[in-house]
Formats: sequence, C-alpha cells, structure tokens
Amino acid sequence: MISRRLVRIKTLQTLYSWRQSGLDNEFMFVENLKNTIYQSHAFYLFILDFPYQLQQYLQDELNLESSKYFPDAVKIRQYNILINTPLIQKIHQEILLADEKFEYSWIEMKIHFDNWFQTMLTWDFVTDYSIFEEPDFQQQKEFLENLFFSFVDSHEQFNEILEDINPSWPDDASITYREISKTLSANKKTSEIVLSKSIPLNDEDLIFGFNLLRYTMINSEKFDQMVSEVTENWDPARIAIIDLLIIKQTLSEFLYFSEIPVKVTMNEYLEITKNYSTPNSSKFVNGILDKLRIQLENTGQIQKTGRGLRES
Repeated sequence: MISRRLVRIKTLQTLYSWRQSGLDNEFMFVENLKNTIYQSHAFYLFILDFPYQLQQYLQDELNLESSKYFPDAVKIRQYNILINTPLIQKIHQEILLADEKFEYSWIEMKIHFDNWFQTMLTWDFVTDYSIFEEPDFQQQKEFLENLFFSFVDSHEQFNEILEDINPSWPDDASITYREISKTLSANKKTSEIVLSKSIPLNDEDLIFGFNLLRYTMINSEKFDQMVSEVTENWDPARIAIIDLLIIKQTLSEFLYFSEIPVKVTMNEYLEITKNYSTPNSSKFVNGILDKLRIQLENTGQIQKTGRGLRES
C-alpha cells in the first residue's frame, strides 16, 4: 500500500533524523525507515477498525438506554445505525486474523466518540442509510466508504487527534483512505473482505527507499561539494536543512537510479519541496537542481537506461 512518493517522503524524514542526530549508523537508520513504512500499514488497519470501535461504544449506549424505564426510541434507532451493519464485525475479524500489533489504542479516544457520532448524524448519507433495517452488503460497503471519507477528508478534530498520536498521519492520510476504499470496493458480488497485505521485504518500492537512503547518506559530503560549486557565497548553514536534503536525495536519483527519468525525479522533489519546506524554497531548489542537472549531463555522469528514459 505504499507509493514512491510516500517512500521519498519517509526517506527524507529519516535523513532529517540522521542529520539532526549526528550519528553515522547506516543500519540503524535503514531500520528506522523500514519501521516507519511498516507503521503506515499498521495504521491502515488501525483506522480500518474505527467503525468497530465506535460500534462497540454505541452498543454500550444502546444497552444503557434500553435499560431505562422510558427508553428514548429515537436514540435507540440512532444507536442501531452501526450495530445493524454486520460488515463492521466482519472487517474487525479480518483485522484480528492479520495479527498485527498496534502501538495505539482507540480506548483513549473514546471520550470523543459521542461528539463524533453526533456529527455523523448530521451527514445526509447517514440519514439515508438509517432507513434500512437490514442493509445489504453493497449498501453497507458504500456507507462505510462514505463514513471513512467524511472523517479522513473533512473532520478536522478527528485528523488532529490522529496526528497527535501518529505524526506521520498527514503524509499517510490520503494513501490510507485509498487503501481502505480499495479494501471495501474490491469485491462487488461477494461478501468477502480482503485486507491489504503488509509489505514484503523484497518489495521493489521498499528496496528503492533503502537504496535511496544509503546512497544519500554515503555521498552526503560529496553532494555538499557539488552544491557548493553551483551556489554563490556557499554556506551550508544558510540553506534550510530540508532543502539541502531534498537536493541530495535528488542527486542520488540522478546518479544511481538509471531506471527513473530525470524529469520524474525533478517533478517529484519539487512537489515535496512545496509541501515540506518554506514558501520560497521551491524556486531555490529548482534553480540549484537545474544547474546540477546540466552539469552532470554535460559531463556524462547521468546515465539513464531503458526506452524513453534518456533526455533528448
């Protein structure tokens, strides 16, 4: 469930930790990168289990309301919205079978469940769904997909709380939602739910990240020298750390990843710069990278192989 963009971002974050630590333990930081990527999958399962956790909370509220001498029929009907969605239980069982350990717990967030549920009740798709006493499998899937989208895409407090417990959430949110959407929509005709698998160690994107991290760490001083040659009044202390690391990662892709076109690398890192550095950094980084690209191409150091990978 990873993408090259996500791997590049997590590699950049790992390089930042390496730069700030002052340590030179390559193996340790490769392990750190691996753990952060695997954490993305664990958090996908954690978020996927949110409806079950909310369902259990509503079951307790339903039991409490039903035990009253004069139970509120409206509240009982509202609490049953998730309770009458057996797909939630099925997904939870699949998550248990995945046997992946979570560092996080929904228990600490249950103080927000009532507020989130009251917000849910204002959404039109929830109102529409509540008319079904026994929704079919397709209706349940569509309801859950809308539910995840509404929380992940537009519920500010929900996202702030997730970021508090997992600082990588802003990077992972869109890919996590896409993976959840794929999980829910994969089977149109059966009630089978197939979860996204954890990333194997031989995954090409994972290996790409490991190699990108190693090449950038090993060649860091060499890249400093290269940047100094195309920068007036060179002073590494005056260049933002993130900008310099982005330039170094880009150089690694230019020089050591023959299968990745130069334009793809440039576009990727300029987008990352816009999102992760200062407002003026994109123009600065683009200027430095363009000078380095021309220099490296003129000296024959950029060697791209494969059809359509060489620049004309």
